[in-house]
Amino acid sequence: MIVLLAISVLFAAYLYYEFVGKRKKYPPGPPPLPLLGNLLQMDQTYPEKAFVEWGKKYGPIFTVWIPTPIVIINEYELMKETVIKQGDIFAGRPEMFIIDALLKGNYGLLFTRGQMWRENRRFALHVLRDFGVGRNQLHSQIMEQATELISNLHQQKAPINVRDYILFAVANVINTVTFGKVWKFGDPEIFKLKDRLERLSKESMGLGMLLLESFPFLRHLEPPLNIGLKRVMAVNNEIIDFLFEQINQHKEALDESQPPKDFTDAYLMEIRKRANGPDAEYFTEWQMMASVYDIWGAGFETTVATLQFAIIYLLNYPEVQRKLHEEMDGVIGREQELTMDDQKRLPYLCATIQEVQRASNVAPINFVRTTTEDIVVAGYLLRKGTNVIPQMPSVHLDDKLFPDPERFDPKRHLDKQRNFVKSDYVMPFSLGKRACMGESLARMELFLFLGTMVQKCEFQSVDKDAPPKIAVTPGFLRSPLPFECIVVPRY
Repeated sequence: MIVLLAISVLFAAYLYYEFVGKRKKYPPGPPPLPLLGNLLQMDQTYPEKAFVEWGKKYGPIFTVWIPTPIVIINEYELMKETVIKQGDIFAGRPEMFIIDALLKGNYGLLFTRGQMWRENRRFALHVLRDFGVGRNQLHSQIMEQATELISNLHQQKAPINVRDYILFAVANVINTVTFGKVWKFGDPEIFKLKDRLERLSKESMGLGMLLLESFPFLRHLEPPLNIGLKRVMAVNNEIIDFLFEQINQHKEALDESQPPKDFTDAYLMEIRKRANGPDAEYFTEWQMMASVYDIWGAGFETTVATLQFAIIYLLNYPEVQRKLHEEMDGVIGREQELTMDDQKRLPYLCATIQEVQRASNVAPINFVRTTTEDIVVAGYLLRKGTNVIPQMPSVHLDDKLFPDPERFDPKRHLDKQRNFVKSDYVMPFSLGKRACMGESLARMELFLFLGTMVQKCEFQSVDKDAPPKIAVTPGFLRSPLPFECIVVPRY
């Protein structure tokens, strides 16, 4: 009895410290529940909406517990003062149970830290530029895939899920950069990879997986508990096996006397170049695999999802599609191939893309960062190692910046002369030192793929009186629920 009482007192003291004592160290926010924090207060499908409401109550900076404490920077001006102007201080990454489980530590391009991150980011940016990312030399490869995409769409007479066609076009651009090859349309390998990435995204955001960050011992209770870790690990291992299969093929065929054909070749050469140097530990085959994993996970999933959102918005807002067709016919015509120089000639298309990025919020919660030193933010002292999220979707849904933010309206990105206005408040590629290094590639793909589809196709709802509902799959990266439409060629 005394032992039980002692355990109860210790547990009560632990809970008090975790959820009362600890809270004094952080900016105020929604009161957390014991063990669960604020997890039950967030809609698992639309978690960004909770952050918008909390921001209205607690201001531009507050703390949420999911279930560990994370400071949320919820307003653009404060993001600008912190994440942009003091980027180095907000460039850290935390140690996370899920990352340790999936990648055996902070590896790759998204989650590495310190000198390893700086060396690999510098190397990756250099290599990606060499292979045309952000330059016109990648234009021909993207347009080759766009032409193939249109050919496949035009052959379909019955209603289709455009996702199956878009994903091949985007995947082949990423695969050309990472592995130097393209898949034939219909190759089951790409469907398997896409399915694995989607399952990983969905399962990783489950309640059980989030609880593991605070209570990693729960992994030993599955089964009987349905934590989700075993499913996540199984899918993750399948992805890693696929990536290493590609890497091993490159190792066997590598000719160091010739220039590298792709990112994997370049990385293998870099590993051998640094093998006996002081920074050899920063360039290993595991780190290479994790880097390619990040390129695929971030560069593939997000672009496919954004293009899917674009099509479902056009189905729900036919007047937008009509205006896109009018602009395209009047400026480019239906035969001339698009180039990136056409952006300044197609302001409504650019406005539509920016509005899709704002409204869809493909990443509903931004990735966690850590402060690399003590810093005062809006009067609150954040100690070194504090977990911080600059929550970009809250800016996208700020009704002071975007009146009626739930409404899809490309016109909000045009000035009075109908010129496109690039908005600092739309941040699909994040901000600061941790901004997405594939931004320039993604922007090229979105403009050229969506522009070509608008030029060559009309998208119609299967039921003309009821367009498909705009609903999403939950996950740390999300996409529309499967929908079908009719594609009518525009010759």
